[in-house]
Amino acid sequence: MRLRSLFESLLFMLAPKRMASWYAYRELKAAQKGRLYGHWTTKQEKANDNLKDLTTVRARANYLYNNDPWIRAAVDFVVNKAVGPGTKLQALTDNEAFNDKAENLFKRWCFNADINRQFHFGDIERLAVLKLYLDGGVFFKKVADPDNKSTAPFSLEILEYSRLSSYGKPAKGNEIWHGVEINKNGRVVAYHFEKQVIGYSSETVRVPADEIIHFSPFRRPGQLLGIPLLAPAIPYAFNLGEILEAELINMKVSASFGLVIKKNNVAEWMAGTQLNTETAKREIEIAPGMVEVLNPGEDIEVIDPKRPGTTFSDFVKTVLRGIGRSIGLSYEQISGDKSEVNYSSTRHSELEFRDYLQSLRSSVERYFLTPIYEEFVKYAVSLGNLNVMGAIKDWRNWTKHRWIFKGFDWVDPQKEAKAKELELKMGITTLAEIAAQKGKDWKDVIKQRQKEIQFLNENGLIDISQSDNPEMVNIGGNSDA
Repeated sequence: MRLRSLFESLLFMLAPKRMASWYAYRELKAAQKGRLYGHWTTKQEKANDNLKDLTTVRARANYLYNNDPWIRAAVDFVVNKAVGPGTKLQALTDNEAFNDKAENLFKRWCFNADINRQFHFGDIERLAVLKLYLDGGVFFKKVADPDNKSTAPFSLEILEYSRLSSYGKPAKGNEIWHGVEINKNGRVVAYHFEKQVIGYSSETVRVPADEIIHFSPFRRPGQLLGIPLLAPAIPYAFNLGEILEAELINMKVSASFGLVIKKNNVAEWMAGTQLNTETAKREIEIAPGMVEVLNPGEDIEVIDPKRPGTTFSDFVKTVLRGIGRSIGLSYEQISGDKSEVNYSSTRHSELEFRDYLQSLRSSVERYFLTPIYEEFVKYAVSLGNLNVMGAIKDWRNWTKHRWIFKGFDWVDPQKEAKAKELELKMGITTLAEIAAQKGKDWKDVIKQRQKEIQFLNENGLIDISQSDNPEMVNIGGNSDA
């Protein structure tokens, strides 16, 4: 080893560049192309090199969602946990009267948010998240809508990726890539969609980019269209479905009893069938206590289809774990099988999934909900439905808000409630934050509690929150404390 070290040092002195290159190559084991890796051929792709494949990927993702029970359940599970029936707006300006008016106005607008009046805004939000998994994204066109004069005169037109068209006419000097028009600097300036909703149409419409909200899980700079979040799971889900279908057919065959009559002397049998047509058409009926005389040269063999061994269940679990991990789910969450979980593992899986959801919710809030609310305020103010006291030029000050998502259920309610109580006493959290984690508006909670306490006091009852020892409060309102 010492002699080799001296030899390498000498070579470094004579040819430093060559030796440095050789060492760099030797260190990159992930780039080896020997016998074990020779079939692994890859290339460095740019952000949009795979656009041509996205149509196939989207079609396969939608097929699995419509036909595969695991994929349907997994995607719906994520959508339900992420947004539930829809998020709730909470305006946060310094003007409480404005906040209440904005919240009530937005709640009314939600029923007419869709230009076609097909979806409530909560349904649009669910659709937006669903499209991330099935299509890789979705477009929302901001449309002036005079029919919404009582709230804000605008609505949304939902445009799926399948509506994109490459047959549009770009502005001078621009290019169209799969329906996306970019300028010479690579910036998206417009989108081209098929004008006809049903069937195929070569007639297109050009929509400027500033009229479009493109909600997509981009992963690379300069990426024009999103890749379905289901993409890594598609091959495994499809093959698992094929294997399970084959096993189902195998079980049906195994449940049926069958016999095969083997002809040991084929030439003799063929000669016999030519002379005796009854032999050729002969059938054996299986019955209890039967005795059947076979012809010379015949044997009976029972049909015994082979089924997968004892490792089949473990194999299915392994595949489901892989599919689940690709979209942030644990095995028990994607399969619904709770037979192998305990409190510790359930809590760990739940906390990991919440981290995944927080990232997803942040994207929904930043790139979908907030732009829409800002547009809503501008339209409502311009129509006079929201009074900003002459400060229209500073309209951004009147769009301060937060979104309250569906709350998380506590794994251990008693322990976690005690922890929240301690945090509140220590001053490291707020009632608004605790209520938001449960998917509630803290102002609504306080107003409702005020009504309940007043009603209880008027009827001579003690509210549980007014007792020194809430656990000892009885129905009659007397406390042993």
